[in-house]
Amino acid sequence: MTPSPALESARTLAAMGRAEEARATLRAILDRDPGHAGALVVLGDVLLQEREPEQALALLRRAVAADPASAEAANLLARALHALGRDQEALAAARHARSLLADARNFREVAPVFLTLVWCLREVRQLREALEAAEEGLRRTPDAVLADWASVVEQELAEGEKERC
Repeated sequence: MTPSPALESARTLAAMGRAEEARATLRAILDRDPGHAGALVVLGDVLLQEREPEQALALLRRAVAADPASAEAANLLARALHALGRDQEALAAARHARSLLADARNFREVAPVFLTLVWCLREVRQLREALEAAEEGLRRTPDAVLADWASVVEQELAEGEKERC
């Protein structure tokens, strides 16, 4: 499905930091179609960027329901849960997002999904699994941010092993 010009405009506005304009465009789309998965995802992402995770969570749950195969929606849901400190739920959502990467339409989400998975695993102190996830993500796609987080987790893992000795 080709995204509408209005949705692409909203994505661009959000990326440019013009959140209010993006919100207005997204709300217009949602007024016409309350279940528009793309608009729900982008608006949820805008709300996460603006540190409004509770509002984002509600929209992202709707987005996942509207498009259950969307790794982007599932990943942003995991990020909203993570932002709210709901770590086990966030980890489950991140693992689900990872499972959706098998669908070819989700190829752009590989780095974001693995980054979220690393954050969630790190938060619950599953450092070895976090490092494995980072390495798997980096094998699938090069990403500087994911590589940085792999280094952070690797260092934390090494420090934890030193403490045990």
